[in-house]
Amino acid sequence: MDFAALQVFKAVVDEGGISPAARKLHRVQSNVSTRIQQLEASLGTQLFVREKRRLFLSPAGELFLGYVDQLLKISEQARSAVLGDKPRGVLRIGTLEST
Repeated sequence: MDFAALQVFKAVVDEGGISPAARKLHRVQSNVSTRIQQLEASLGTQLFVREKRRLFLSPAGELFLGYVDQLLKISEQARSAVLGDKPRGVLRIGTLEST
């Protein structure tokens, strides 16, 4: 299990499926699907229940999601602490033409 797999798992949960998560992550669908299968294999349990082309979290997936949320939050906090007060992110500025 690696950090990228956790991010993929979270994206699948947030986006509601493999294909939407792949679009969000700018990956191909097969890559996201493979990452989920590898994560399930490494944990030895199914994280999703697959029904008629839809994914639902299994009980193990629900439990795992709580830990993934914590890990991703802590990771972001660590990143922010290391960066200090350095500004980051996207700044969009719009202007209007004056006449």
